[in-house]
Amino acid sequence: MTQPAWLANWQPQPTNHRSGPQVEPKPKPAPNLKAAANPYGFVIPQRWPQDGGTRREPVLDVVFDPPRVVRHVGWKKCMRCGKWFFSEDVARLRMCDEMSATGVLGCRRKDVDYDLL
Repeated sequence: MTQPAWLANWQPQPTNHRSGPQVEPKPKPAPNLKAAANPYGFVIPQRWPQDGGTRREPVLDVVFDPPRVVRHVGWKKCMRCGKWFFSEDVARLRMCDEMSATGVLGCRRKDVDYDLL
């Protein structure tokens, strides 16, 4: 089988990022997570402005090496009323709790133990 003329004359050209001696990049210093941890050994991110639920941040347990992801926090819509709330565990906490800033009682009331239902 013969190759077309344009393919027969084509040869791969060296690229700038592969040519020349390769230099190892300097490793970045690891962040000191134990300094940012609370007394229980968890690094919990601060609450951020409402973003429509696009951002999720991990909660790290720095007692383990390497640190272990315990849960994820972020903004989520309440499955009952549809309001946005900051969830301390986006996988398990799906109903809004009491909003201390607004004083409004959320769908997940504090006087009911939902784990026993």
